[in-house]
Amino acid sequence: MLVSPEWLKDHIDDSELIILDTRPKVSFTYGHIPNSQSLTIEQVIRFDQNGSHLVADEKNIVEIFSSLGIDESKTVVLCGEYMDPSVARIAWTFLYFGHEKTKILDHGINTLTQFGIELTRKLYNVTPSKFSSKVNHHLQIDADNILKNLEKIVLLDARSTQEFMGGHLPNAILIPFTDGIGTNGKMFSDKATLEKLFQERQIPNDNEIVCYCMHGHRASSLFYQLRIAGYDKVKVYDGSFVDWNGRRLALD
Repeated sequence: MLVSPEWLKDHIDDSELIILDTRPKVSFTYGHIPNSQSLTIEQVIRFDQNGSHLVADEKNIVEIFSSLGIDESKTVVLCGEYMDPSVARIAWTFLYFGHEKTKILDHGINTLTQFGIELTRKLYNVTPSKFSSKVNHHLQIDADNILKNLEKIVLLDARSTQEFMGGHLPNAILIPFTDGIGTNGKMFSDKATLEKLFQERQIPNDNEIVCYCMHGHRASSLFYQLRIAGYDKVKVYDGSFVDWNGRRLALD
């Protein structure tokens, strides 16, 4: 799921590698990883009437990913800013649309010079390809299915303590996504640290786990933290609190 800066440096010119920069486009313009392209969070979500950040329409995703030169043969490495969960949300989107060859750079882009990767303003000339979508519905859940299975699933709230205290989904357990972020620019804590974190919070490994936050971005970071720790029955409620509250559903 993760690659190191050292690995990226060794493979940066590989023709079968697509490097995507998930930072705002202004940041990309001022300097980015060689051979990388820009893909921002706004491109992979759609807004509903409540302002929820839902997974984008399949047709739009196919067009965007194809324009980036992505097909089944390509390995995609997503790179982002330290502490910004957008990179995890975009990575989760790739998994949702069936692209298993998806990795996250395990350090923030602003740390890469210390690993010998110098940023550039030169734009990468990509050859468009044909992205094949194979939606994995097991990675996503909506409000209706949460309500139907409320007694069976484990709901994890990736927001802050303050947000949680202001109202949360019924039976939810608070695990701020920041608890699983690494140090010194690392996007996630190591496997052993994350295993300990979830064991201390008594998160079972055999139940279906649903992560949510406000818009689904921090929930996606928590999704990856759980995956790294060995949890495989994990879903993201992409509508998250905004969708739940917009539907006027009960809160604790």
